[in-house]
Amino acid sequence: MKTLRSGYSPVNGKTYSLFGKSDSTSEYYETIRMLADNLLEKNPGIRELVENLISFSSKKRALRNILKNQEPDNIMSFIIRLIDPHLKKYTENTEEHLRTLPVYKLWDRRLATTREQYHLYMLEIELTNRQFADEFKRADKKIALLPYCLQDFSVKCKSEKNGFDYQCKQCSARCFQNHATEILKTHHIEPYIWMEGDMKQLAKYTYTEKRTFGVLGIACIPELIWGMRNCRKNKIPVAGIPLNANRCVRWFGEFFPNSVDLMELEKLVSD
Repeated sequence: MKTLRSGYSPVNGKTYSLFGKSDSTSEYYETIRMLADNLLEKNPGIRELVENLISFSSKKRALRNILKNQEPDNIMSFIIRLIDPHLKKYTENTEEHLRTLPVYKLWDRRLATTREQYHLYMLEIELTNRQFADEFKRADKKIALLPYCLQDFSVKCKSEKNGFDYQCKQCSARCFQNHATEILKTHHIEPYIWMEGDMKQLAKYTYTEKRTFGVLGIACIPELIWGMRNCRKNKIPVAGIPLNANRCVRWFGEFFPNSVDLMELEKLVSD
């Protein structure tokens, strides 16, 4: 595992890459933590701040106008002007993607995510992890939902259905599902490759078993935000870590190898 953690290569996505102009994602995580710290110094209520981010991220036109100095000064414009200079190098491909996106696909909110929305989503993921960190780690049952696109596409995946959904059989040393699975199991989190699982089925666990339940998600940023917000809505403690880029069939029409920062994953789940 050490070889993979120190040696995986930068990847570019359709709209974003957490590598930016670096050969590592560590700079991204340092930056997003710094921005979260700065905002919490001025707005110490983390729950209210996340709720504001959720509200702001739906206002596409207003977000774009802020960077054109066409919106009045308020908390939304302050946040956008603070984070955009630091995060724009991670979303350089977004504008070109939106220019070439067919009109009928503009109705797909995830495919049509703007640069400003990406930046708010990045911040929301970091703050949500902080908000639910203790509650997630204390949960009686914890599961992780891994994306299909983290597998090693050079070999035939041997994952098998087991209960809620498919699980990695750890057959390839180059597979990020394999290495993420190892980390998650070490911390007593049951990992699944999310392909057929029904979240409503899992939500029933909380009510029928009278025990607490937490979810960790790994996905591209728009998908991760969608999942984390659904968990929040259903009062499920949630944590999440974004894929290093968006490189799956939904974005490119085919799958390309992808990765996730394994050191950040371990930090997220460690006590």
